[in-house]
Amino acid sequence: MLKKLLFLTLLCFGLNATAFAAELKVGDALPAISLKDQHDKAITVAADVQTLLFAIEKPPSELLNTYLMKQDKDFLTTKKAYFLADISGMPSMITKMFALPNMRERPYSILLAYDAKEAEFMPRQKDHVTLVKVKAGKVDKILFIKDEATLVDNF
Repeated sequence: MLKKLLFLTLLCFGLNATAFAAELKVGDALPAISLKDQHDKAITVAADVQTLLFAIEKPPSELLNTYLMKQDKDFLTTKKAYFLADISGMPSMITKMFALPNMRERPYSILLAYDAKEAEFMPRQKDHVTLVKVKAGKVDKILFIKDEATLVDNF
């Protein structure tokens, strides 16, 4: 009876198994990732991806942007890497008036999660960039980085 009640509750709230997606762990297969970038262009992460960079707060985003602005404009493409940013916690007015115009000036794509569920699979640590190394479609390594030197050493 309790199982039926739980099932009906989940059904009523429109939840499904994907609403409870676990964060990636080493050895996990990388899920299909499709998000819009700062130019509202739909981007699907390629199957041969080697690196995912993830930021959810301002300090890690600034660290990544500072680092990436020093690189060639095709740096992420040549490294088979993607920058994902969870901006779901940002007030929409701030996003529209300040953040997006600033992001559009960047010469590289930033895949944006407007809803926290779109990036809930990404591991995170407060005030750190998450760097996920991928080999043959599986998570090979997960690092939490707080400074540029460590980012350079592990990219």
